[in-house]
Amino acid sequence: MKTIIEKQILEWKEELTRQKTTKEQAEKVLEQAIKTIDMIEGGIQAQEMLLKKIEQESQQEDTKEQEQQLEQEQPN
Repeated sequence: MKTIIEKQILEWKEELTRQKTTKEQAEKVLEQAIKTIDMIEGGIQAQEMLLKKIEQESQQEDTKEQEQQLEQEQPN
């Protein structure tokens, strides 16, 4: 009986070690995934801001062109 219990304890300790290793690996994968997600979200945010700036500049240019056309069309 004692031998059976000792064997079971040894098996559980080995399994515990394996599970702890698996957990550590999973935590590393999770940490890397979080970093990657943060980088991607940052890239998206930066590109969206750049796009918004480009659109604003384009609108300003369009407004200036329209004003210039109106000025040319109006007689002095």
